[in-house]
Amino acid sequence: MKTKALTAAQIDTLAQRLSDTPLKPATSAKKAGDTFARLLAERIGTERAALAFTSIMTAETFDQAEARLTLVLDYGNPNPAGETISAPAAEQKATPATLVGKRQAIIDQAQTGALPAAPDFSKPTHARFRVKLAQIVALAEAGDIAGLQAFEINPVSSSPKAMARYRDLCVITMMARSTVTA
Repeated sequence: MKTKALTAAQIDTLAQRLSDTPLKPATSAKKAGDTFARLLAERIGTERAALAFTSIMTAETFDQAEARLTLVLDYGNPNPAGETISAPAAEQKATPATLVGKRQAIIDQAQTGALPAAPDFSKPTHARFRVKLAQIVALAEAGDIAGLQAFEINPVSSSPKAMARYRDLCVITMMARSTVTA
């Protein structure tokens, strides 16, 4: 069965479910899709929105697209066309605004000279990165700013990204400590 693309008006209807204020009708399906993608990312986060957007926009009918959006919004399912990947409300991640506040608090703490806690790499997913993390922790505990700054990390997945954030926070901490003692 060939899928029929959603019209601009149908995409606008889906986007309106994501907005508290009335939206102006889009002049094209492309513009409506852009608005819908932006609102979806604001509501559920960029990573989940990418999966959900593709699933919703490739629905065979408008009713199916609307049902998929409902699954995403009500049940946290980023892939409503396939298997359910939902999490209980208690386990869902914090909103982006909360994350920004938490990240800023961590940076503020590092700027006071308090060494941040190392990321938890106890899960099997992180196994191959544990040695590198241990090296970063050793450099941080030794107070080696140059060593931390020179430590190369290719942040292409979650583990290296976490190591890079930790390394950068340690550098901030060391620099804050050096200005306090100077």
